[in-house]
Amino acid sequence: MNSSSERYGRLLNWQNPSDPFWHYGIGLSDTHIFDTGRGLCPFERKEAKFVAGIDHIAFEPERIIERLKQALHVFADWEYTIPGWNCEHLGRLIATDKPRCYQSRALWFLFDLTPEGDHKTAHQIFRAYLEKVAPSLNQ
Repeated sequence: MNSSSERYGRLLNWQNPSDPFWHYGIGLSDTHIFDTGRGLCPFERKEAKFVAGIDHIAFEPERIIERLKQALHVFADWEYTIPGWNCEHLGRLIATDKPRCYQSRALWFLFDLTPEGDHKTAHQIFRAYLEKVAPSLNQ
């Protein structure tokens, strides 16, 4: 990790060449991202973008990193599914407190999401956990 990196503690996204989906993670340095998807681990990737349109609702980078650490305790065993619980849901929950996936929004009714693409229980579960172990990380 490198806290002086512009990417540190920021929600990032990228597309793989043959993949139609956007992938999400939390920046750790100029070269590494924490994968909030299936891997739940750091990996090297230099070409990722800052997620647009969240600056006004995103937490400060240090707080995002602390929320990431706590989220690993809560969500490490959750079943990853592309539309129902994925890297975008978790990444946005950590960075903005909203477990939203815009890519799943069109199919919300098939995967027990809200019409906005939010996971229905992740926010409450994470909030309750933080209230017990690190209340200052809640909004």
